[in-house]
Amino acid sequence: MTDTPNHSDQPGENRPAEAGSQASRKKGGFFSRLFGKAARGDELGIAVSSFVDAGGADHARAIAQVFSGLTGVRVQILREKPILTPDSERADHLPQACAQAMNWIGKFDADLVIWGDVPPPGTTLFIHFAAPPPIDADPAGTISPFQPLTLPVGFDPQDLGALLLATGLAAMNLETDAKRQNRRALVAEALEHAAEAVERIPSDFTTREQAAIQAMFANSLASFGHLFPGTEVYHRASLAYAKAIKGTMRSDSPTNWAYLQRNLGTVLQALGERTDDIDTLERAVEAYRAALEVFTREATPFPWATTQNRLGQVLYRIDSKTGETRGLKEALTIYQAALKVLSKKSTPLLWGETMNNLGQAAQVLGRELSNEDVLSRAVEACKQALTVRKRDTQPTLWAATQNNMGSALFLLGRMTGNDTYYEQALNAFMGAREVYDSLGLTRMVEITEKNIAHAEERLPEGAGKSTAKDASMWWLEGDDDTPTNV
Repeated sequence: MTDTPNHSDQPGENRPAEAGSQASRKKGGFFSRLFGKAARGDELGIAVSSFVDAGGADHARAIAQVFSGLTGVRVQILREKPILTPDSERADHLPQACAQAMNWIGKFDADLVIWGDVPPPGTTLFIHFAAPPPIDADPAGTISPFQPLTLPVGFDPQDLGALLLATGLAAMNLETDAKRQNRRALVAEALEHAAEAVERIPSDFTTREQAAIQAMFANSLASFGHLFPGTEVYHRASLAYAKAIKGTMRSDSPTNWAYLQRNLGTVLQALGERTDDIDTLERAVEAYRAALEVFTREATPFPWATTQNRLGQVLYRIDSKTGETRGLKEALTIYQAALKVLSKKSTPLLWGETMNNLGQAAQVLGRELSNEDVLSRAVEACKQALTVRKRDTQPTLWAATQNNMGSALFLLGRMTGNDTYYEQALNAFMGAREVYDSLGLTRMVEITEKNIAHAEERLPEGAGKSTAKDASMWWLEGDDDTPTNV
């Protein structure tokens, strides 16, 4: 259904916002052809705060117009008094204004609050986005609440408004599948029109303004890149991030600069994994390390921990391809550090992912070093991950961890000659195969069946003799289970 705003002018309720977004009128292009449309779901609630300039004019209606008229979107213009005003010292009041916007999310049942100000001389809108934080997820393209999209006053809703729409969709952290499906229906066209708008950035925009636009365009592409096939979307995002970083002074806004580096790392990581290119993965390492020069466990624990986890993933992947161990050792240290912030109680999904990554890296390092203690740590880490990765709720992640654990157990069996390890490995592999078979994941079925065959050969009732193939790296084939966050 199409839900246009009601015409109540009561505080906290909708004031009329003109309908007709560019995303609902234009034909789809590159992104639409790649992605297509998805089913509708629950309404997306968007609240727009006042944007009053020094002359008393409120620009909230122009911002709301970009989102009104979209299928399944509910827009409301708030009558609340904002903390940021043309007379306030922006830098001093920004944290308090951000907290105010976060409070409005619950007060007005919004999935997104758009807030900000029009500081003197009153020619530029500083547009910020507040959404429920991704408490137990690590999405690409994370938009910091302190990172503004700067647009000129009087911007064309059919042009730069497309960038505002794409950014707003990307800034949401939606909890229900219905709402995510609803947003998906808008993504392809929103990105298409945003890409067109970015190509027409006015030449009189300052370097900082152009960087802000490139940053938000890149965030939008990164947020939805996993929904598209191939590498084109991530490639475009990496180019936009490079332009944004070039125009952003670390000394002026270190946190925003760090988020740009972190987000650049996520798209380079995705590109490197999809293309199997070590050089791209090395660039991702550089970006993550740059972000970690700013993020700290004390000041920014969550982005610090999740960036550490991602850095460990990339180091693991690089070393698994090169056969080196330096990166594996660092990855183990990194995962252990991240687990001091991520917890089984407050962030079970990320805790389980990091624990699985720890087990995966320890398994490979234990094989390389022929170290029984390291392999035992790998098994224990996988067992811990399985306390939150449940077969009924996360079948593919459960199966991946089972396969990792089975590989470590097999190696322990070969190292110690203890058949019990082979039996446990066989059980782990068989459980993983059952899940992959039920989901129709043919390649993973083939990998686990090969693993099962090798475990059976090692058991007394099996074929008995091991073959030269046993000394190969067959168990690594099942290790490519880097999780994808939605």
